[in-house]
Amino acid sequence: MKILIIKTSSLGDIVHCNPIISDLNKNIGNLQVDWVVEKGFADLLKLFPINKVILSDFRSWKKNILSFKSLSGLLDTKKIIKAGNYDAVIDCQGLIRTGILSNLKNSHGYNKNSIKEPFASFFYKNKINLSKKLHAIDRNRLLVAKALGYSINLDKPHFSLKIKPVNETKNQILFVTGTSNDKKKWSLTKWVELAKIFEAENTKILLIWGNTKEYEDCLAIYDKTINTSILPKTSIDNLAKEISYSKLVIGVDSGITHLASAFGIPTVCIFKHSFPELTGLKSQETLSANVGNYNSDPSLEDVLKKIQKIA
Repeated sequence: MKILIIKTSSLGDIVHCNPIISDLNKNIGNLQVDWVVEKGFADLLKLFPINKVILSDFRSWKKNILSFKSLSGLLDTKKIIKAGNYDAVIDCQGLIRTGILSNLKNSHGYNKNSIKEPFASFFYKNKINLSKKLHAIDRNRLLVAKALGYSINLDKPHFSLKIKPVNETKNQILFVTGTSNDKKKWSLTKWVELAKIFEAENTKILLIWGNTKEYEDCLAIYDKTINTSILPKTSIDNLAKEISYSKLVIGVDSGITHLASAFGIPTVCIFKHSFPELTGLKSQETLSANVGNYNSDPSLEDVLKKIQKIA
């Protein structure tokens, strides 16, 4: 069976969609899974055990959606999808632009009551009703399961990632301090205090960044600590190797934090401006923990308690 999954962005959302691969392999025979993803996240898909990646360029197109270049790019991507002769096209993104791409006789997606942009449901042949109060991982898994007619156990999602197991981790912890939404950030003062607690154990703290502001934040932490190092900017698949060597990852609600948990690395996710019941860490392992909630500001003590619980 040849299946196309449309989940184009963002990093954390794509990670949340990964467990459908394991579900599909368990329930569908003679399987081929292709995936439509935004160009900026193509490196993440290198870690997914799938057949083919189709790249889209929505971020470029939406800057001037009515331009010839944008319309041509959208139509070209749709032609590639149509030429794939898929048995099922499943739009896990739920946006108008992804609905347009999946507008085929064998398309599946959320119905108008279950979707972020209700008009997108117009493009699906098979419209599926799912509660918006479900965790994002559960919504993705149930959408695909209902589209293809199999049952799943939601208790423990299994992530499928192409990463070699590490026999021995290094005495290092990865801090994920950056996120696209400033309201989700934890204070730099608390990150500094947390790093200093690990000084006594001679634990090395690795700081990662993706843009200039995040780099400046890492510098602010680095300048006030003696056990921190700032990693060079690198691709997601290369960063994954460094994550796999870490004994612990502590981060805000960011895609890299969710990726670490998906690897089975002990992970603590700090929530300040999002709901853990909807997007929190949910791993097949018992090595992940969420702390905080929407409109909260977890204390250093709150985070330390979660670290002690899983590490």
